[in-house]
Amino acid sequence: MEEQEWNELQNCVDCGASIDPALDRAYVLSEELCLCFACATRRGGNYDALHETWTRAPNVADEPDERRDPELVA
Repeated sequence: MEEQEWNELQNCVDCGASIDPALDRAYVLSEELCLCFACATRRGGNYDALHETWTRAPNVADEPDERRDPELVA
């Protein structure tokens, strides 16, 4: 594996599995956070392979959200 390819791998925020969001059926939470397919479907996500899209998002309420201000959530 080339170094550039290695840098594109991310870890699933649930199980820690190495995934490539560009190639794998990962559910992307942000530029740096994603769920592997197994964890996303375990959380209730539904993936349409024919259209290559998530038709139902997984429940990610317990994951960090960069759009929320941490001071307002506390």
